[in-house]
Amino acid sequence: MSGRDEWGAAAEHWARAAEQEEVGASADAARWMLEAADLKAGEQILEVAGGAGRVGLQAAAAAGPEGNVLCSDFSEEMVRVARERFERLEVSNIETRALDAQDLKLDDGSFDAVLCRFGYMLMPDPGQALRESARVLRPGGRLVLAVWGEGSENPWLSTVLAAVMSHLGAPPPPSGAPGPFSLGDPVRLNDLLGAAGFAPVAVEKIKTQQAYDSLDAWWEKLLSVGGPLKALLDPLPAAELKAIRDAAMTKAGELATEEGGKVVFPATVLGARAQG
Repeated sequence: MSGRDEWGAAAEHWARAAEQEEVGASADAARWMLEAADLKAGEQILEVAGGAGRVGLQAAAAAGPEGNVLCSDFSEEMVRVARERFERLEVSNIETRALDAQDLKLDDGSFDAVLCRFGYMLMPDPGQALRESARVLRPGGRLVLAVWGEGSENPWLSTVLAAVMSHLGAPPPPSGAPGPFSLGDPVRLNDLLGAAGFAPVAVEKIKTQQAYDSLDAWWEKLLSVGGPLKALLDPLPAAELKAIRDAAMTKAGELATEEGGKVVFPATVLGARAQG
C-alpha cells in the first residue's frame, strides 16, 4: 500500500474527527499558524496537505467572501471528505483539489499565503515542496507551517514508534527520511526554508500537550489517525501486536502524567513563518 493509499484509508476517521472540537497540540498549532499568517479579507490562500480541511476552514473565515482558499491534499479520499464537509457547511469561498505539494501544477505567484500543518515533514522531498510553495506565492507572500518537534519532545508518538522498531529489530531511520520528526530540528527547518528562497524566516517552539481519557484511548487514537502506522501494524499477528502494545503502554505509563482525570503527555510543535 502506498503512502497515498495509507492516508486515504484513514480519511473517513479524519472526517469524523473534524466534526469534533479540536484540542491539544493540533489545536495549539492551528491557533499559532492563523495568528502568524495574519490573513486579510480578500486574500487568496493555499493549504497543502490539508487533510480533512480543519485549518483551511478557519482560513476561509479570515479571507471572507471576497477571498478564497484552495484546500489541497495528495490523497483523493482526503480531498473528497473535505469537499463533502465544506459543501455541508455551505462554505462558498473554499475549494478543494488533489495536488502533490512537490509538484503543485499551479501558476506562479497565485497566492498571498500558503499554510501547511503537519505535512512537509512527511513528504519525500520537503525541500522541493517548499520551493513549490515559494513559487506559487506572490512577491512578499508568506508561508506559515507547523511540524512536530523532535521525538524526545513528543513521547505521545515516539514511544509507539520506538516500541515498533525495537520489536521488529529495525534500525533508526536515516537522517532526513520522511517521518513525523524529520523536521523537528529548528536549525534544519530554518535552513530548508532559506534554501527554498524564503527570507526572512522565523522558527518558534510551541510547548503544548496531548491529553487522552486513558492509555487505552491513547493507543486506539494513534492507530485510527496514523495512516502509515496503522498500515504497518494491521498485518502483524496478534501476539506481535500485543507485544508492541505492551511495551509502548509500559513506557507511556512512565512518561505521561494524570491531570484532571486525563492522561497527559508533553508535546512540542515547531511553527515557522517565512516570506517569499
